[in-house]
Amino acid sequence: MTLSRQLVILVSLLVLLLFVGTFFISAYNTRDYLENQLASHAQDAATSLGLSATNHVAEDDKAMVSAMVNAMIHRGDYLSIRIEDLQGEIWIERQANLVSSEVPDWFQEMFPLEPPTGSATMMSGWRQVGTVRVVSHPGLAFQKLWDTSRETLSWFVVGALVVLLVGLMMLRLLLRPLKQVEWQAESICNREFPVVEQQPFTLEFRRVVEAMNRMSHKVSQMLEKSERLASRLREQAYQDPVTGLANRRQFMDVLSNRVEDVDAFYQGGVLLLQLNDFKQYNQEYGYPAGDQLLARVGDLLRQETTSLNKVTLAHLSGADFAVLIEDLDEAGVRAVAMQIADAVSSLFGELDFPSADIAHVGGVVYRGQAVSELMSDADLALRQAQQESANAWVVNVPNDAAVVVRSATEWRHLIEESVKTRSFRLLRQPVISTVDRSVLHQEVFLRLTNPRDEQEVLPAGVFMPVAEAAGLASEIDRAVMESVFEQVEADASGEVVAINMSPSSLVDNDMLEWVRRKIEKAANVANRVILEWPEYGATAHAQQLRQWIETLGPMGVRFSLDHFGKGFTSFAYLRELKPHFLKIDGSYLQSLEAEPNNQFFLQAVGEIARGLEMTVVAESVETENVWQQLEQLGIDGGRGYWLGRPV
Repeated sequence: MTLSRQLVILVSLLVLLLFVGTFFISAYNTRDYLENQLASHAQDAATSLGLSATNHVAEDDKAMVSAMVNAMIHRGDYLSIRIEDLQGEIWIERQANLVSSEVPDWFQEMFPLEPPTGSATMMSGWRQVGTVRVVSHPGLAFQKLWDTSRETLSWFVVGALVVLLVGLMMLRLLLRPLKQVEWQAESICNREFPVVEQQPFTLEFRRVVEAMNRMSHKVSQMLEKSERLASRLREQAYQDPVTGLANRRQFMDVLSNRVEDVDAFYQGGVLLLQLNDFKQYNQEYGYPAGDQLLARVGDLLRQETTSLNKVTLAHLSGADFAVLIEDLDEAGVRAVAMQIADAVSSLFGELDFPSADIAHVGGVVYRGQAVSELMSDADLALRQAQQESANAWVVNVPNDAAVVVRSATEWRHLIEESVKTRSFRLLRQPVISTVDRSVLHQEVFLRLTNPRDEQEVLPAGVFMPVAEAAGLASEIDRAVMESVFEQVEADASGEVVAINMSPSSLVDNDMLEWVRRKIEKAANVANRVILEWPEYGATAHAQQLRQWIETLGPMGVRFSLDHFGKGFTSFAYLRELKPHFLKIDGSYLQSLEAEPNNQFFLQAVGEIARGLEMTVVAESVETENVWQQLEQLGIDGGRGYWLGRPV
């Protein structure tokens, strides 16, 4: 019960008690006054009748006395009139009925009136001839008491309503600061830190508001400090200080993680870039100029790959750079290599190079090689490029007969037919809690089946890049969501599922409304569904994702970001988006046991996320030792082959 309601009830009870006490005191005082009036009235009547009827009583004129008594009793002012002789015997007696038609019986019983008897001695000269006894009728007194009580009640009701109305207005005014404090506390819980500007005039409330403002500011500072500390740690541990690109260790961890995860990396390639005569350039122009050259090359790599969603850029050491390209076919990898080589060669005129031969690019297309083989093949391609000509590039493709080559039109027809006929499989992999080993939810993975060859099953990493390029990704998301919703409705276990969504769905103008209608029609689906986007898609379309969260969040739908930490984006956007789950990229688990920086980074992310009320999950948990490390670091859950394979 709210404080305002409790205060209203308390005030109402006090007013009611005040009225009851006042009412009864007033009623009893009025009753006493009326009883005194009845006694005076009866005594006056007895005295008057005694004086006027004495001679008739002395002469034994009973008829005349009876007429006088009857005249008095018929007026209705008297309950009884009685004349007694000297021996106390009743000589004449008349009585009226004790009735009052307008006064309720319960009121007469609650406030009974006992009319006193008025008496007078009848004297003829010095001789006593009898006694007159008169009892006034209480009907008029009851009527007066009833009317007075009703009038008192009416005034009380009017007064009470006025008091309550004024009291409610005053309470609303006085308790407005509490509403603001409540809003502020809710905002802090929702990872917002507002300050109440308007200070209440009530001293106690003003102190509460000031304390809440200080707390909001302090909590905001603590979170910002933790975010800055984690960002600095990430920069120092995983980022090259000169170029701002990933360092060698981070690049190798990402590459190892992608090679192990077929759903994350099925096609793409690795490019190596090496500046020519970089040592001589440092000696001739100085190390600051050398650092400027490295930074400029890093900027060019970013510019030439800005259109790619899944790319990892790294400065390995000295004159060596590396580029990991995901979700691109052979032609795409070659196009990127050519663009990078052309861009770097333009530095000849910009930085006054002594030679036009700036750098060479060598690469290899991924065909399932191990990490060491992949890097060795890329290095071989780099040596071949250096043997060809100035600023040359070479991209090799391993022989692999198992790879089916399709044109863009063939891919489009295959995807459209598979979606139309629902020729796909939905696999589920459990996300396990580190606290009690319970299943937090099941993450859904998509496999496409060739309708014309059911033996050909394609992971999402194979066809989704083609679907994105062809504008079919949102259609795949619709088909997957319809199937998952049907499964959830038919499943009475209450299991929660996470659906991996394409970034294209965020920019599809009709997609959000379509999902909202589907969820409204599907029973018990909203609170059992998690919609999940990769971090690069969320940061690229943060405004659209915020709209999804604001629209579907109140319905019970939860949201997740996966592959978190792959880019060097700020932590601040987490407070803006407010996802429910944060899934750390598996590359941070590659050397978790031996690398303290990885451990500290995961622990820092966990603390920040807990402050934002997010559940932190680590991807690619492949060993028991890694799982035990996650438990010690305070990570909430994990997903990986060691915990359970997709089935």
